[in-house]
Amino acid sequence: MPRTPEDPSGLALARVAHDLRDTVGLPGGTAWEPKWDGMRLLALADGPATVLRSRHGVDLTAAFPEIAAAVAHRVPAGSVLDGELVVRRGGRADFGALQRRVSAARPADLAAELPAAYVVFDLVQREHADLRPLPFIERRMALEEVAAGWTGPLSTSPLTGDVDVAARWFRDLAGAGVDGLVAKGLDQPYRPGTRDWRKVKHRSVVDLVATAVTGSATQPGALLLALPVGGELVPVGRSQSLGLAAGLALGRQITPLAPPGGVPSAIATRIAPLVVEVSADVPWADGALARPVQFLRARPELHPVEVEPVPAAVVCG
Repeated sequence: MPRTPEDPSGLALARVAHDLRDTVGLPGGTAWEPKWDGMRLLALADGPATVLRSRHGVDLTAAFPEIAAAVAHRVPAGSVLDGELVVRRGGRADFGALQRRVSAARPADLAAELPAAYVVFDLVQREHADLRPLPFIERRMALEEVAAGWTGPLSTSPLTGDVDVAARWFRDLAGAGVDGLVAKGLDQPYRPGTRDWRKVKHRSVVDLVATAVTGSATQPGALLLALPVGGELVPVGRSQSLGLAAGLALGRQITPLAPPGGVPSAIATRIAPLVVEVSADVPWADGALARPVQFLRARPELHPVEVEPVPAAVVCG
């Protein structure tokens, strides 16, 4: 069955570029956008039947009623938006605050305390017309037409075709909750499941996959970490001790798995693979971490297949 705009598995994706210079010269010329520290969200506009979906198909409509209501009232029915859901605190996008709202028992109850915003960067369907075959520049023009007059929680992501401006954004916007840039070719169509776009991230962090924990799954002591290589998760090392508060918080996002052969290990508890963000200040040697890394946060909105190989410059330490 062909993917539709309503199918989150059909999202366009980005491949890691190790330097801003590697993003220049995409088809039709390159345009750059900030890479917001939030959660990818598809908005399917249909008046009172509007639906919000995460990149993995989770229905977030009831959790973010302020976004659903804004889309329902300001976006033509039959349109599909692609963008980033963020919660801003103190003038910056705060991923921890967003996670707090998503994981709350009643997320909508936190709307007043932690109001969300939806930063839209693509329009893949407009009033039932599929825009994915169109070049990015034409989709962006259509998005700006739809977005005319938007206020409140809806906005379009800034865009520039000037590499000097992009470099300045990369340097100056980190304090605003921007963790890098996304580069797109002006002539590129929206191709589901492909990595036509490029992303450049600040190298203070690295995404890895936690496959097991020491201690219990409800209060893990440390994480055993891996990287996807050739379709397999290959162990690369472990985290430092998490500490009581971090362990309890992480335990709420962990799904334990049955041990192989039904025999529990005295050393570690297997878990469903979970993408986590760790500090990038630890050198690598022979494809593995030289010492335990500091765990920073879980990224449950990402799938392990989206974790990219660690840049050679980092591996070489």
